[in-house]
Amino acid sequence: MSVDLKAFAKELVSLRSKEAQELAEVLEKEYGIEPKCVDAGENSPIPEKPVSRQVRRKMEREAKKRRK
Repeated sequence: MSVDLKAFAKELVSLRSKEAQELAEVLEKEYGIEPKCVDAGENSPIPEKPVSRQVRRKMEREAKKRRK
């Protein structure tokens, strides 16, 4: 079985919310694969509320510094 992984990936990332939910249900029911949610808490670089580009860039720079 040969699969074009780039095409498959493109199709996956283009799924709408409802389609992604349906896929999750099929994977769980048919294959026993359950979604796993990870809570990054304070370490999450993604804020809960929308922020400006300037603030986001500052957060990204700070996150890069912490990784070094």
